[in-house]
Amino acid sequence: MKKINFEEMEFFLNIEKTQKRTQDVKSQFANAIYVSATGIEMHALAMKIYNSKGATEFTDKECSMIQQVTNQFTPMFIDAINNVLDKQDNNKNEK
Repeated sequence: MKKINFEEMEFFLNIEKTQKRTQDVKSQFANAIYVSATGIEMHALAMKIYNSKGATEFTDKECSMIQQVTNQFTPMFIDAINNVLDKQDNNKNEK
């Protein structure tokens, strides 16, 4: 299980990754899944993200589905999701 807070997603504003901003993308991302992904599991994921409050736990399968949808977004968004997930992998490996 990994936690993602779509209400406080950090985005780098340049490729050097020296500037960043925090943004609430919960509704935007849930809507993107709702209108472009297929299947009942994606529907459930869209609703889970839309109804989430703060950092929410997602299963490995849900994280894989999130990354699948994320790959249709901008590199900035892909990096933001990957950073959240990779950071938790790194913390897990350090323990």
